[in-house]
Amino acid sequence: MSFLARGIVVAGAVVLLATPAAFARIDTKFGPDLRVVGQAEGSSATTTSVALNLTVTPSYSSQKPGVVVTMTSCNNTSLKLLRRLNRLGSGQTLRVRPGKIVWSLATVPARPAKPRLSLRLKAPANKPKLCVRSSMYDNYTKKTIAINTPIPL
Repeated sequence: MSFLARGIVVAGAVVLLATPAAFARIDTKFGPDLRVVGQAEGSSATTTSVALNLTVTPSYSSQKPGVVVTMTSCNNTSLKLLRRLNRLGSGQTLRVRPGKIVWSLATVPARPAKPRLSLRLKAPANKPKLCVRSSMYDNYTKKTIAINTPIPL
């Protein structure tokens, strides 16, 4: 093969390998992160309540469609809300049903804002811990994540 023919073959191979990468679209969407922190309140012998803090951390620099965070118990106890410790932001709602707490955000704000929810829950009687299962459905990525948070009492 001549030098020119080899060059054409090599150039053709490079074009064939590079073409799909050049036309590929990046469809990767990242949803916000959810952080759940809980702590028993009171002395270890007389724990009557549990502080639960939820934080949604946006991953984009622009506003995106909202999320729905659902909290239930993961150790066969019923969640009972005693008190909400902070105000809800614009476009946020909180629904409390027996055993279930639902926090909805109409939109997820752009970074660096971090929507937060602080709750005080009733500690279960005769249990060594309260386990809270928090699942977050993201309307932008159409995905659900779930976090189990065991809180020793």
